[in-house]
Amino acid sequence: MSEKKKRNRDRERSHLTSMQEVTYGHEFKMADRAGGYLKNKR
Repeated sequence: MSEKKKRNRDRERSHLTSMQEVTYGHEFKMADRAGGYLKNKR
């Protein structure tokens, strides 16, 4: 039982809301582009 609780707690800790995922995705994309890791497709 305690093992199951621990697993659930780990999952909750790493969970992001969809809004946070969108925001982080955008931030990381901009940072990668600034660092020259992404080629601009336009």
